[in-house]
Amino acid sequence: MSDERAETYLRLRAEAELRRVAEQMRGLDATIRPDDRGGPDVRPFATAETALWKVVRAGRILVAAGVLEEEFLDLLAADLGGSISARSRIMLNWDHRRGMLHHTMSFTPSGGPASRAGRGTAQAMRVMPIGRALRLPGPSVLHLMSLVRAGTEAVITAVLRMPWSPGSTELVSPRDLPYDQLWAVDDHGARYAARFWSGKGRAGIWPGIVRLSPPPPAGVRRLDLVGDGTHLIRLPLGSSARARWVGSSSTEPVAIAPGERLLVLEAERILASGDVPGPVQGPVPGEIIAVLTEAGALAPDSPVAGQLAALCRRFGAAGHGIAVAPLAQIPAPWASVIDAPVLAGGPEVFAALACVLPDVDGVRFALAGLSSAGGESHLHVVGSGMAPLADRYQWNWTPGFSWWLRDGTGNWHVAAAGEPHTFGDDIQAFRLRLTPPLAAVPETAEVVVTGPATRIRATVPIRPAEPR
Repeated sequence: MSDERAETYLRLRAEAELRRVAEQMRGLDATIRPDDRGGPDVRPFATAETALWKVVRAGRILVAAGVLEEEFLDLLAADLGGSISARSRIMLNWDHRRGMLHHTMSFTPSGGPASRAGRGTAQAMRVMPIGRALRLPGPSVLHLMSLVRAGTEAVITAVLRMPWSPGSTELVSPRDLPYDQLWAVDDHGARYAARFWSGKGRAGIWPGIVRLSPPPPAGVRRLDLVGDGTHLIRLPLGSSARARWVGSSSTEPVAIAPGERLLVLEAERILASGDVPGPVQGPVPGEIIAVLTEAGALAPDSPVAGQLAALCRRFGAAGHGIAVAPLAQIPAPWASVIDAPVLAGGPEVFAALACVLPDVDGVRFALAGLSSAGGESHLHVVGSGMAPLADRYQWNWTPGFSWWLRDGTGNWHVAAAGEPHTFGDDIQAFRLRLTPPLAAVPETAEVVVTGPATRIRATVPIRPAEPR
């Protein structure tokens, strides 16, 4: 349910914007000839779009904080857009000529998300470590980390390591492995189609997954990967091997207000990207704080706002727009990320993980790999029941989850989600880029996942892949 204070705040803001833009529209109508057949490139349309976006952007901040329903914002935006158009002779004439006058008179809401954290039903998941490296023609190496079964899907997290030299501008597409046909055969003789899907890569590192169809049943103890009729590699899936890889986890409630949680996630975005103001089309940190405070979703003396101001000051960047006084200290994990030394090079490792986390606010995650190469480190994850990943503060965007990893030396790494591979049964495979990259391969790592109401802490052993 929407917070009444948030709804009232946004209505008042829309009314104030409407009064302001109506005066501008009257002046623009007077300067443009009645027979002017200009389109959306003329000033009334740009003025209307700017006014509407200001209100919608404030509304999306409140939706992201969980104090405003998406449906309320959609209805208010449609009403405001129609009201602005009705105050402009030029805009009404344009809509009338195009037969679009009804767009300002009716609206069908899109409907809000079913859940703030997840939108589907989390499937039962099972993850089996593989930890094998397959040398391909080229020479290239396909690192196979872990097999995850969820619902009707089965995927193997993988990284393709291809030849690359610094400064090279050659683009190589690893969409397919060098085989016309690729399949797997289990220890019972059953055959499974296999397809490699890659994501965006750099420096010769291409993350991806191998999708198996149909999913192997639970009793399978091994898979033999076959390319064009030639046996390539044997992948062990036995329960005895799995026992060495499973870590431990614990669950605890989260006591943080929705507005403060949104500021924490904003701080993590800054830590992971180094971009303090953020993308041009989105709000700057100061605007987020102002909207949350004016709508009653953030206390005026919130310590998190002061911590975010201090973080921006530590980066020494302008354009954040924060008027709150910075606190003297920031949380220790934030400081650990900022104070991490810049390394000339790091380890190269592709390690299997085999840990299914307890449900986090209706979503289930399987930790299925840890890779570090080419100056970057990634945590490979398969999720079930998670809302689709979308651009920050765009339509249908939800803040998602907070991810952190602490290595064996106690240093913290913030994790930012990248592009997902989406499959049936609401399954998404994605990777999390660690900032800073790992300086060494830890024997164990602590992974912390935080949702709106739940936090999971998991300790997992790291087992690098064995060459074959």
